[in-house]
Amino acid sequence: MFAGLFGKRDILQGLTLLGIGAALGVSIMSLTSGNAGWGTAYISMIQFDQYAQAFTVITLISVLLLIGMSGWSFRSLQSSLGDHYALILFSLCGALCMFSFTNLVMLFIGIEILSIPLYVLAGSRRDDLSSNEAALKYFLMGSFATGILLFGMTLVYGSTGSFNTAAIGEAVSRGVASSGMLKAGVLLLMIGLCFKVSAVPFHFWAPDVYQGSPNTVTAFMATAVKTAGFAAFYRLFSTCFTSINEFWSVGLAAIAALTMIVANFTAIFQNDFKRMMAYSSISHAGYLLMAVLVAGQPGSAGAILLYAFTYSVATICAFSAYIIVAEPSGDGSFSAFNGLSKKQPLVALVMALSMLSLAGIPPLAGFFGKYFLFTAVMKQYPWLVVIAVINSAVSIYYYLKVIIAMYFSKEESTSEVALPSIIRWVMVAGVILIALLTILPGNVFGLI
Repeated sequence: MFAGLFGKRDILQGLTLLGIGAALGVSIMSLTSGNAGWGTAYISMIQFDQYAQAFTVITLISVLLLIGMSGWSFRSLQSSLGDHYALILFSLCGALCMFSFTNLVMLFIGIEILSIPLYVLAGSRRDDLSSNEAALKYFLMGSFATGILLFGMTLVYGSTGSFNTAAIGEAVSRGVASSGMLKAGVLLLMIGLCFKVSAVPFHFWAPDVYQGSPNTVTAFMATAVKTAGFAAFYRLFSTCFTSINEFWSVGLAAIAALTMIVANFTAIFQNDFKRMMAYSSISHAGYLLMAVLVAGQPGSAGAILLYAFTYSVATICAFSAYIIVAEPSGDGSFSAFNGLSKKQPLVALVMALSMLSLAGIPPLAGFFGKYFLFTAVMKQYPWLVVIAVINSAVSIYYYLKVIIAMYFSKEESTSEVALPSIIRWVMVAGVILIALLTILPGNVFGLI
């Protein structure tokens, strides 16, 4: 923020990358050395355990790619560039709190630290009505979701007498908690978190917000923010409510199935790339909810980690290719990709790999993400896995639309598509990560 205040535009991106890189280095050293459990902080409100460190590492890697991409995407910003980077970092701090909370108060604080900068970022294009609309819708829906979440926390506290997640889990397992009040609290927590991760039927804000927000902000919301939401969702339910799984699992299974079906079949009819990616993001929320259903079971934590990582990398690669094509022309439709393979083969290749990975086509990383996830869920919810497999097949249709446009459609524009060097490096790094996740998915799966 201060570098931006004094007009040091050239070093803003470097400072941001340096800070995130240092945090990533510390997290990787802690994770690989076996000393991830740094203990607790803030009166036992945060615990930096293996789970928190693993999600911290994959999210920091994703944000590094996003900040690299922003060097070109934020090129038109002047005095507000430092504010944009600061808001992204503030939001990232909220995500780290959501990975490591051991107290419901810290979960609420983490969600607010994550969300409030995003409301500003979504509306940062002040002269664009769609950006203003995105910010207003995101703020209003986020406020409602926060209120529902707080009401749920209040009821859980009233029935268990504690905000500490371990104490809540013990009270629930021993049957000390007031049954009716606790169940109402769990339902409200589940609804509030489903709002945050844009699960059906609480998803209606996402397509307009994703489409109206700046491209880098949309990519950030679709990857790091969604990862934080699901990491918090999983941590809360695996710690507190596994002993009453039979109560909330039926409703959550229905939400997961609806999310996959509605999102995938709606995405088929989209003609705008960002809107299609919004429904794609919602559909992936349905797959990730399956891991929450088996929270606490062996393999479920590793499955949600691997899936979130493969999804995030592929989505960031897709957006890095999209901004090269759509931002100069202002055309975000599929027709903007017509003949791209002839003008920019690298961009077309990265987009194709991203789409195929998101669709779960073997042997790409997305396939292994789905494989480990479906395997973890198969024993308890085979019918849900069948629905997920069918929906994965449906999703191939709309992902292939982009590939067909790039490789098999006649180009409509003769203008050259410029590829800035910083975007090229982001694409190369993303493809390398997809390759590593394809070759060594078990290494990520085994982190937690």
